[in-house]
Amino acid sequence: MGGFTGNVALTAELDSASLPAAVRARLESAVGGLPWGRPAGEPSHPDAFRYEVDLPDQPERGLAVLREPELGGALAPLGEHLTAHGAVGPSRRPG
Repeated sequence: MGGFTGNVALTAELDSASLPAAVRARLESAVGGLPWGRPAGEPSHPDAFRYEVDLPDQPERGLAVLREPELGGALAPLGEHLTAHGAVGPSRRPG
């Protein structure tokens, strides 16, 4: 699915407890409303990013798959953390 380099996984973990209280509350609310278990749909352009979010403490939720434009607003701290602290590595799928 992905342009010149194919599929490359950039992974990072974010412990919401490390965030300021107001940011943490907005992010946790947004994460709670993610489309858990829904297919991502078509990318917005050929080299678009796709984000897979999981909650290790709640594996029964499965994955929430987001397209690039969906990672804004209240989810912006998640994208910023991935950009700042992400490492190329294998995709970590639950189960």
